[in-house]
Amino acid sequence: MTNTDRGAAPPNPAAAACNAPTKNAALRERIAELVLLGRVNDIDGFVAKFVPRDCDDEDVSEFSKSLHEDAERWALLRSEIERVDAGAPGARLIAGDEVKRAEFRFEMPRAEGGEDDSEFIIDREVAFVDYAAAGEPADWRAEG
Repeated sequence: MTNTDRGAAPPNPAAAACNAPTKNAALRERIAELVLLGRVNDIDGFVAKFVPRDCDDEDVSEFSKSLHEDAERWALLRSEIERVDAGAPGARLIAGDEVKRAEFRFEMPRAEGGEDDSEFIIDREVAFVDYAAAGEPADWRAEG
């Protein structure tokens, strides 16, 4: 069995920054939608829109469970998507045609109130792929 959208109607992405560094409006909207799902702490809704379509239900369930159980991991994932949504200078497109695939690089957010005052900057990457078949609306998700 494969993963499909399990969530309700998506929130209006207009409230997010919508500045992801891509020319693809559908991808920018999906990233903004993920930001809003994160802001309302809708882990299951976020997971339903984030994981690749070819993940089986058990893997999707385990990923969702891990985010419910690990608040720090969930906070980091949300902040990383927020970074991409905010766009330049913190995030930039580094690869992909922006039609079927786009890869972004961004500076890893630092933990709030953390003791890490180092000068090190850690770059992170996330890739999105449009899993839509011909004739379907765009369905951008994390690359699996």
